[in-house]
Amino acid sequence: MNIRPTIAAGALLGAGSLLAAGALVACSSDDGPARVEPASGAPPDSGPSVDDGDPSDAGADVTDASVPDRRPPFDAAPPEVACAVTPCMKKIVAGPANYCATATDGVVRCWGSPRALGAFVDSADPNAGAVPVALEGIGEIVDVGISSYDTCVALSTGTVSCFGLFSAPTPTPIPGVNSARALAIGDYRQCAILATGELWCWGDGFYTGSDVGPTDLGGAHAVAAQMAFSVAFALDSDGTLYSWGSDPYALGRPTASSPDLTPAPVQALPPTIQFASSDAPHACALTFDGRVFCWGMGQNGQLGLGSLRNEYFPVEVAFPGDAYPSKIAVSMTHSCARMTDGSLTCWDRSNQFGELGSSSTNPAFVPTKVTSLTKKVVDVAVGFNSTCAVLEDGSVQCWGDNSSGQLAQSAPDSTPHHVPLTVAFP
Repeated sequence: MNIRPTIAAGALLGAGSLLAAGALVACSSDDGPARVEPASGAPPDSGPSVDDGDPSDAGADVTDASVPDRRPPFDAAPPEVACAVTPCMKKIVAGPANYCATATDGVVRCWGSPRALGAFVDSADPNAGAVPVALEGIGEIVDVGISSYDTCVALSTGTVSCFGLFSAPTPTPIPGVNSARALAIGDYRQCAILATGELWCWGDGFYTGSDVGPTDLGGAHAVAAQMAFSVAFALDSDGTLYSWGSDPYALGRPTASSPDLTPAPVQALPPTIQFASSDAPHACALTFDGRVFCWGMGQNGQLGLGSLRNEYFPVEVAFPGDAYPSKIAVSMTHSCARMTDGSLTCWDRSNQFGELGSSSTNPAFVPTKVTSLTKKVVDVAVGFNSTCAVLEDGSVQCWGDNSSGQLAQSAPDSTPHHVPLTVAFP
């Protein structure tokens, strides 16, 4: 499809944002478990080694005959929350070892590694962070972003405050940030999307920039952004995804510069409504017509392409069944997609900690349904070896690694958790 619809600012999100994903009508792929071949038409590598892809495929046609037939129009909106618990959650976001969820009453509660929670937890307590804490006394929160070390909040006043190991124990305003509507928080580089669509950044990312102030998107107006370790992304209001940084895989476009700090469009990617990226690095994008494309490093099978392989440019991911992917979440270890029927699919190489929601030790190199969930998924977020989902009754369930208390079970532990555990909110 050659349409490039305009998306209202604030209607989209990247991973690490609590903004709601936009709902759009379009079309997508088949009803069976068929594998989508690389855009180049080369067969996937089925062996244990990682295929490095081919950068000469930059101009590949993403509507190649290997892509399955499209399905009827889809709606990317999540299922409605029918609150049956208190507090009743509606959105969730993840850092590598932390989660924050927003309730229908507007209160944000966070849990996980204490180093990203600052003075909201007692760092001397061995169980610090394993019980959710409410981010109260800050003001009205409109977005939350989490890194390995800090948590940042955008407030209704347009200001941004951060707290944690690298900032300050208590929420401290970021100088110069006004009219912020959304956040892109990385370990070393952070940005706020302003009401004007300008991307205003601070922190020394080295690979992604070190200047304090606006990042020039060449006139584009950002509606979502993400700051990974070696690459950054921003989504324009017309569905164009821009990248900059140093990693030749995750950029999704050819460049002679390293790092390339000039944002430019990811190639061979249809207009996008939502995306997510990781420090692996890899990225996945959900397009207007209900398809998912992934690219970057696939050493953990996190590209969902059927094998361990790296891809320089976006390649379509095949999903089994009739449902569409409607929300993408990724981490260094695995990727997940909420489907339009409320189910959840995830994929990775090892399922070492049960992050796929099953006890299987077989690789899941393609999207695989999480059968241990008994309710529809409203939102999903993934961290390093862990996964959390907001369910249709407003509850939150988490599974996988709990070594930093990221499953919110009152105390951390080193046991893999293959079955979803319900988070108890104080």
